[in-house]
Amino acid sequence: MKRLAALFLCFVSTALAGEGAQAPWLTWQRDPTTTMTVSWLADDAGAPATVHWRKAGGSEWRTAAGVSVPFPHTRALMQRVELTGLDPGALYEFRVGDEAAPRRFRTLPARLAEPLTFVEGGDVYQDATTMDRVNKLAASFDPAFVVMGGDLAYDNGLPANAPRWERFLRSIGDNLVTADGRHIPVLVAIGNHEVRRGGQTVIDPAAMPADAAARTELAPGFFAAFPFPGERAYGVLDAGDYLSLLMLDTNHLNSVGGEQTLWLGKQLASRGEVPHVFPVYHVPAYPSVRNPNDPVNIEIRKHWLPLFEKAGVKLAFEHHDHAFKVTYPIKDGRRDPDGIVFLGDGAWGVPPRADIRKPGEVWYIEQSQAVNHVHVVTIAPAERTVRSIDDTGREIHVLQQTVKK
Repeated sequence: MKRLAALFLCFVSTALAGEGAQAPWLTWQRDPTTTMTVSWLADDAGAPATVHWRKAGGSEWRTAAGVSVPFPHTRALMQRVELTGLDPGALYEFRVGDEAAPRRFRTLPARLAEPLTFVEGGDVYQDATTMDRVNKLAASFDPAFVVMGGDLAYDNGLPANAPRWERFLRSIGDNLVTADGRHIPVLVAIGNHEVRRGGQTVIDPAAMPADAAARTELAPGFFAAFPFPGERAYGVLDAGDYLSLLMLDTNHLNSVGGEQTLWLGKQLASRGEVPHVFPVYHVPAYPSVRNPNDPVNIEIRKHWLPLFEKAGVKLAFEHHDHAFKVTYPIKDGRRDPDGIVFLGDGAWGVPPRADIRKPGEVWYIEQSQAVNHVHVVTIAPAERTVRSIDDTGREIHVLQQTVKK
């Protein structure tokens, strides 16, 4: 019955894509304090990609033009406009295409003068009803933005599954909206279910795609829907001098080791004075369900964790295992009060797995539950608080950390 319901929702999504522009989704390609990227799906190939925008309360509208391209393997036309030259921490009104009613967005502040909140999670769309409900829950915390750590639409890079992207994008456009009508930008990392591949675990670097064109062919929906992290499928986004989000690829289109590790080391070394540096990636270093000695888990611990520790990272976001997990602080492969907390494990909209490792069964897990959830992260100049919230709105864990920068 659930499968029939999901197929029906996909059918409805495809039909709706033919009725004109759907609600836009927002993201960033570069500086989140002075830009905003607006994307939406439409069916009119002759319609120009335009966004009308103004500062909230202003009287004069400005118009920006963008690009219109087919969304891969669908009848939909994707239209995208990047707005630049915006003021930091400012509220804007915007209209896409020929819309009459304005929508809203807010840029990030240039400085962290007061606490800023974002919501983090992953493994989003298997059941559409749960996805919609948790998206609404995430919006209820009035976050500045949302981070999703892979396995977004679960299309597996297959043309036949492309309507799942339409349904996923419709959900974030419709439901990641605050009570006062502000649309919430979304940042994403790549997961295994974005990629067309026979197996999930690939270790041999020679088996990875050789260039951007090959990567796009394997994950067409991911690259079409989100221009960041870009053609490499990993990247970093900085907000002022207070926040850096490192979106990484755990052996989906790029090897954990090699070029990505060299890049990661340079990025971390250059951000030594940034108080909030968060790696976000899909496959966990310390899983709550799968075998921690699987090859990719070992690669992450071998190549990335020494770099995290050297740079003073204290919190990393992991996904993939479809459960809630928080580890003890870990350093040098053992529990250490000065170590890194690994928070996960990706259960936004997917059915949680029941066979999770419980505290006491493995040395690194402090708490675990089979529950859908999101992490509500609030950062301040000298501290951060992460409240993990289940899909009923119940607080299931609180993590508080002092920033030592």
